[in-house]
Amino acid sequence: MNGHVGVRSIPWVLSVVGLVLFSPAVRAQDNPDAMPGIKMGDYNVHQSVEFGYRASFINGNQNTYDTFENLGSGLRLFDYTVEMRSLDHNGIFFDNLTFSNFGYGGDPNDVTRLRIEKNKWYDFRVMFRRDKNFWDYNLFVNPLNPASLNAAGSLTTGCYVGPPNATFPQGAPAYCSNPAVAQTTSLHALDLVRRMQDYDLTLLPQSRVRFRLGFSHDRDQGPGFFTTDGGTISDFPETYSYTTNAYHAGVDVKILPRTTISYDQFLSYFKQDNVVTDNPAVDPQNFKYIIANPTANGTPNGTPVDLGNIWSTQTNAEILPCGTPVVAATTNTATPTCNGFLSYSQVGNPRNYIPSERLRFQSNYFKNFEMSGSAGYSTSNNVISGFLENVDGYTMRTGERGATTSGPADAKRVSVNADWSGVYSITDKFRILDNFRYDNWRIPGMWALDETNIYGTGYAGLSGMQQSEAVFNATNCPVDSTAVTCPQHTTTSAADVIEGLATTFLGQNLKSNTFELQYDFTRRLDAHIGYLYTARTISEYSDTNDTQEIYFPGGAAGTAMSTNDFLAARESCTEVGGALPTGCVLNPDGSVTYTVPAAAAATRSQTTIDENALIFGIVARPIDALRITGDLEFGYNNASYTRIDPRQVQSYKIHANYKPKPWANLDGAVEIHENRDNVVTVDNLEHDRSYSFSTLLMGKQNLSVDFGYNYWNVYSQELICFAYSITSAAPTTTVSAFPPGVPELPTGTACPITGSPSPLGALSTYSSTDHFAHGAVIWKPVKRVTATVGYGASFVRGSTIFLNPLTPSGTLDYDYQRPYASIAVNVYRGVIYKMSWNYYGFNEAGNNTIPFGLATIPLQDFNGSNATFALRYAF
Repeated sequence: MNGHVGVRSIPWVLSVVGLVLFSPAVRAQDNPDAMPGIKMGDYNVHQSVEFGYRASFINGNQNTYDTFENLGSGLRLFDYTVEMRSLDHNGIFFDNLTFSNFGYGGDPNDVTRLRIEKNKWYDFRVMFRRDKNFWDYNLFVNPLNPASLNAAGSLTTGCYVGPPNATFPQGAPAYCSNPAVAQTTSLHALDLVRRMQDYDLTLLPQSRVRFRLGFSHDRDQGPGFFTTDGGTISDFPETYSYTTNAYHAGVDVKILPRTTISYDQFLSYFKQDNVVTDNPAVDPQNFKYIIANPTANGTPNGTPVDLGNIWSTQTNAEILPCGTPVVAATTNTATPTCNGFLSYSQVGNPRNYIPSERLRFQSNYFKNFEMSGSAGYSTSNNVISGFLENVDGYTMRTGERGATTSGPADAKRVSVNADWSGVYSITDKFRILDNFRYDNWRIPGMWALDETNIYGTGYAGLSGMQQSEAVFNATNCPVDSTAVTCPQHTTTSAADVIEGLATTFLGQNLKSNTFELQYDFTRRLDAHIGYLYTARTISEYSDTNDTQEIYFPGGAAGTAMSTNDFLAARESCTEVGGALPTGCVLNPDGSVTYTVPAAAAATRSQTTIDENALIFGIVARPIDALRITGDLEFGYNNASYTRIDPRQVQSYKIHANYKPKPWANLDGAVEIHENRDNVVTVDNLEHDRSYSFSTLLMGKQNLSVDFGYNYWNVYSQELICFAYSITSAAPTTTVSAFPPGVPELPTGTACPITGSPSPLGALSTYSSTDHFAHGAVIWKPVKRVTATVGYGASFVRGSTIFLNPLTPSGTLDYDYQRPYASIAVNVYRGVIYKMSWNYYGFNEAGNNTIPFGLATIPLQDFNGSNATFALRYAF
């Protein structure tokens, strides 16, 4: 033995200590937190500390548990607090000091707070918070790869198939993959740590002129993953790094009686230094395959390749990474003409500077009239000066061997906003209220785009990723040649170099006014009625144009000048009658430059929306123990900005509180929101309805019971248009021209919206019902013992249409139950011993957790317990 207590022994040791302290010989105290403290000079000092050990025992999907809860085993500081109070408010440097902490030792949330104040002179507050954000819910950003077809001759299938034939008696592959590769984690998983610091100082807090200063620092960093489309989609490691520094200065002035005027200035600096890198050295688990090359040319033999995370090799509508990813008679040799990556990197480093200022006032200077208001102005300048993306890989549909994208981007935001509200009391019972709000913001943006499309060399016997990236220069590609070291193009290959400009604009001008009349009919009945009018104008445009294209020569089909200039004359510069078209110029190195004619100036589209609403409310107190409030709103908008923005709005809110006895409190609420935009090409209906009640019963001082229930139902529908098809392998047969299980419209499967580029249409629906129940009992069987037992659970059921039949129900259907229990014993003067138990049970429900045809992925289910043992000491 080494003489040290092991971590596994800590709960046992604390239990033994607790049993010893529970003995009748031990003297108990009522409440350590109510201890009088000790006197130290001019201060009364009160201190408490709670520490212990948490043991976690979780079965099932650990990643889902860590995403939802993330409470692990280990020693913990559950609470530490120090309070110092000056006995006569004449402390030398401070009158009051409070210092508190919790969560240290491994919990996902750690917090430290410090407050120091000196009567009439200053109030200084500090807060530090660390949040650990782990996320890996594997149905989020999951490609839902299909399963494999059962062996030839099987009578059953493992995936979606077409009609049987001689080769496939169980049905020809339609939505299948060989091999089937399940994606078991989220492609956007991350494990970030966010550290936040806030410092606030108020000088002369009780004077007529008060000054405020503040600083905040926010740092969010850690590993995660990133996806982008490069022929296929792969899970690239990304190092996240976000930093925000914010400064604040303000002053409050009380010159006029009963009036305060405040001015605040804010400065915020944001920077993002994320780096995305995918290569065998950084992320070897992505590079499970190699490229075979029997020659000394091109990509070296044995080079690792990343074939991506989408495996759907027999789905003709989208074959990824290719039809036969692995070379026959090998286990890890990739087919060189598959979509894949040899490396990838991206860096952007956005920077944003946001100055803001705000003037506020509050006054009841005039008799019977109260008002308040504010006006603010802010700007921001988000700049990406060095964006660069490098792709080394192969894309089947274009034949490109790689690409780069770069160029500076700049987006600005200018915001002006103001509000004013006033209440005029005509009599003690009758009041007029008015509230006005103005909000005007605009966001212009631009991106000067530089893009290169890299093509491969043309060595004999090599293809796809076996070819190396061709570098265009006089040595590799002499003028008027078809050398194999030239970039290998076809007549439809895109330009090798593209320069362009993307410009965007989005802005909104909003004015809103609410006018209300309030009247107190009796001391038991109040009511108000009002009218809300809002005028919104939304302006936007988006325009992307190429300004210049450069076409390099090279390719087996290249011929001499007056035909295709060795394939430099292609696409926009395809020769017409033996000559280059207008705007295309043949350069001395054999390339062709196309200067794109200036495009017409983009026209902003504007959407003007007038919103009108009638508001009505009532407060009734039929008896002293019962209070009922009700609020109704009926609105109509003459237009909508998106397909899920309502034109008609209805809102109903009722809340009742009943206290029949001093020891009983009953509470109930109903809240219903109904939205619709039922024009024929939208057919949008939405509702959000909740019904809840809760009860609190307190028997004397040794027993309390609370329980409640909440019913929540959400529904939405709208017409959508989309493209879809599933075909089987040769002989090609359409298996399904419409998603299985999706109801057809009364008019058929065609899109009902004129001019839509998508051919099919359906009514998209979403429905979710959440039953949440909770209850707890707190019991003090004896003066020094407090026991708690409780339960909370959500039972969620829902439905929606799935355009992809491989989509699991996921969070549409689940049960999440969390019972708990604890016991706390005042064991000695200022000492409490605590034991607690928490159970977590998450289970996916329904009959669609693993749909037919989906390559099996782990369920999200987990269950298990946390046991906590702690001591609390206070004086």
